[in-house]
Amino acid sequence: MELFKPQDLLSLSSGDTVTKRNLFDLIQFSKIESSSYWAGSEFSIGNTPQQGINWIGKLPEVKAVVIKTRVGSYKDDGWINEGKTIYHYSFKARNERISYKEKANDVLIKQPQYLYPIMLFTESKSGWVFEGEFFVSEIHEAYVVLHRGSVFNEESVFSQDEVQYQEGERRYVTHLMAERSKSVVTAVKSTKDWICEICEVDFNERYGFPYIEAHHKIPISTYSKKLFYKCSRFSSSLS
Repeated sequence: MELFKPQDLLSLSSGDTVTKRNLFDLIQFSKIESSSYWAGSEFSIGNTPQQGINWIGKLPEVKAVVIKTRVGSYKDDGWINEGKTIYHYSFKARNERISYKEKANDVLIKQPQYLYPIMLFTESKSGWVFEGEFFVSEIHEAYVVLHRGSVFNEESVFSQDEVQYQEGERRYVTHLMAERSKSVVTAVKSTKDWICEICEVDFNERYGFPYIEAHHKIPISTYSKKLFYKCSRFSSSLS
C-alpha cells in the first residue's frame, strides 16, 4: 500500500502494510508546500518521522493521531488481550520524565475530548502494519489504554464494565472556563432514548428528529479541579 497524501492514511484498512520509507517521507514532506506529499496546512503531519507519535493537523482540528510502535520497546507497551482489541501505549518521556504538556502526549490526552481517531501501526519485517482505529479509554500516569473501534458507539460502551472520563479542568481563554468532556455526553446519548427524565417529554416525537440535551446533576462550574470519574451505567443526566 503506497501513500501519496496524508488523507490516504484515513482510508487504510486493518492489515494494510506501508513501507517504512513511504511513511517516513509522507510525515517528513507533508509540511513542505513544494512537495508532492503536500495537501494543505490542515493536513500537515506534526512531529518528526523518527518519533512514535505523529498527528495530522493542529489542535483542536486534528484529523487523526498516528502511532508507530515496536511491540515490547517499553515495559508498558503491548497488547493486553488475545483478540488485540486493547493496547497499552506509553507517554513520551525525556530522561525518564513525562511532561503531559508535550504535544505528543497532549494529543493522546485530549483524544476523548475531541474524538479524532488514533491510527495504530505495529512494526513488521515488511514495514508498518496498520492495526486499525483506536480511542483512548483510560489515562494512567505512564501510559494510555487504547481501545479498538470507532470513538464511542453503543457496542463499545456496553462492552466495557466501566469507562473513565475527566472533566472540570480550568484553562484561560479570554476568561476562566471549565472544560467538559464531549465523549461522555456522546456515550450517554448513544445509549439512551430521547425522553427527558424529569418532564418525560419525548423530544423525538415532539420535534420529529432525535434531539436531547445532557445536563450534569452537579454543575460543572462548581468543580474546583479536574475530576476523573467512571461510568458503568449511563443516564441522560450526568453525575
